[in-house]
Amino acid sequence: MAMIKQDKCSTCGKKAHDFEKEEAMDCVPPEDVLKFGKYEIDKEYRKALYRLYPFYTAEEVVGSYLGHNPNFSSQDSWFEQHKEDFTEE
Repeated sequence: MAMIKQDKCSTCGKKAHDFEKEEAMDCVPPEDVLKFGKYEIDKEYRKALYRLYPFYTAEEVVGSYLGHNPNFSSQDSWFEQHKEDFTEE
């Protein structure tokens, strides 16, 4: 299912953010956003995080990715914990 690009941010009501170029840390990014400044998040990790925490702001998404969230593992740790889900037999 293709994601529809939003015209407005659902959090602040302003023009939709480009999270790769703009620091809209208090806004909730759509699930398909994977690039936050210098950080590029894997789509499987992002999907798992979004499934549990769809209300996370960009700051919370990046903080989780970096390992600053006690409720969700960093991307590296998450892949280590789920490596059998991603290995081919």
